[in-house]
Amino acid sequence: MSANFSHLCLTDEQQRMSGTTLEYNLQRYFYPALAIFGILGNVLNLTVLLNRSMRSRANSFLAVLAFADIIFLFLLFPNILANYSFFTFNWYFRWFYLHSKVHLISLANWCSSVAHWCVIAVCADRLLGIQNPLYARATWRWWKLPLVTTVIVFTCGLLTCYQHFEYFCLVRSYCRETQLYSRCLPVNAEKWFGHRPNPFSDRYQSFIAMCKLAHIFLMIILPIILLLFLNLTLLWALRKRQKHLSIGKDFNADRRQNDVHMQKTEHRVTLTVTFIVTMFTLTNGPSALVHLVMYATHEELYDLTMISSTLVICGKASNFILFCLGSKHFRLRLLKLTRKKINRKIDSITGSLVHTTKLSTASSRRTSMPVQEKKRSSSCAPLVAKNRALSTVETIYQPLLNGTHRKGDL
Repeated sequence: MSANFSHLCLTDEQQRMSGTTLEYNLQRYFYPALAIFGILGNVLNLTVLLNRSMRSRANSFLAVLAFADIIFLFLLFPNILANYSFFTFNWYFRWFYLHSKVHLISLANWCSSVAHWCVIAVCADRLLGIQNPLYARATWRWWKLPLVTTVIVFTCGLLTCYQHFEYFCLVRSYCRETQLYSRCLPVNAEKWFGHRPNPFSDRYQSFIAMCKLAHIFLMIILPIILLLFLNLTLLWALRKRQKHLSIGKDFNADRRQNDVHMQKTEHRVTLTVTFIVTMFTLTNGPSALVHLVMYATHEELYDLTMISSTLVICGKASNFILFCLGSKHFRLRLLKLTRKKINRKIDSITGSLVHTTKLSTASSRRTSMPVQEKKRSSSCAPLVAKNRALSTVETIYQPLLNGTHRKGDL
């Protein structure tokens, strides 16, 4: 559905794409720095987590979490750019943004749901590792980890794909087709554009409503409940392990040194996971509560939604800080990899400079050959030619000189 209102022109204020002043200020001044910091931090996390010496089940899930957060933060940039005048009034950007905004939000929610269940997988893996030491030391078969990751990604995508069809956006042209304006309505809205009846069937509206309810429960509320339970269980197991370590120091310290070292390492890893899960719960819990209230009251709590979304973004950008603060091994590994890459870069630059210097020196030597050497070479030319002539005569008459000749030769 499209319409053309060429005789009307919109003001600059009417073309603004932010809903409220709070959203405008957050999108323009706070989100850019937060998104860039979060992307760089998660890239550094991936650099360490994907290192060969750091590979494990928990680190693999954390790597998927970092990758999902990077995509989520990248998807924020169209919304961020829409609040800058250069893009706000650009016809091509407006056309792209107004036609893709709903789909960008759906993809961002897909990445956020993947992150929820990756954190649950990490927390459950650490809890099983503490309760069963054999599980912590055992390795999965090569196909189990890709299968679990694929199931998480596919299931989250299946439960969020309804958002591509949850809203219907009407795009109109104004002011001799130099301005674009759009308004979106949910498919189950009672009032439609132009006071017309809703064109979508009751069955389709009921299907979208059921998908929305399933998404709120399975992708927002249930993960928060599971994370609260798993985190409390992890903290209890961590406290129990700490008491076990303090008791183990008093008996046969030499014989139990390796076991105590292993338990201390698992203790540090579990503590880091606990930090991540706690921060994740604190930053995503308000968003779950706001979504639940909005679904129950059927009201658009715009500013509260923006505040809860800001907390979610802060949580995704804070993972790097949590890794650095909670894991000494992570810090040391990051510094080692950084030094290695810097030294490799310096060696490559130094090698290229040395090679360039050698080439320039050799070329200068060739161009500055002494005149005496040229004369010497010219004086030796007749002798060389004479020797070449003699060698040619000797080659031709070599059979005669050696006294050998073919039959019939004189």
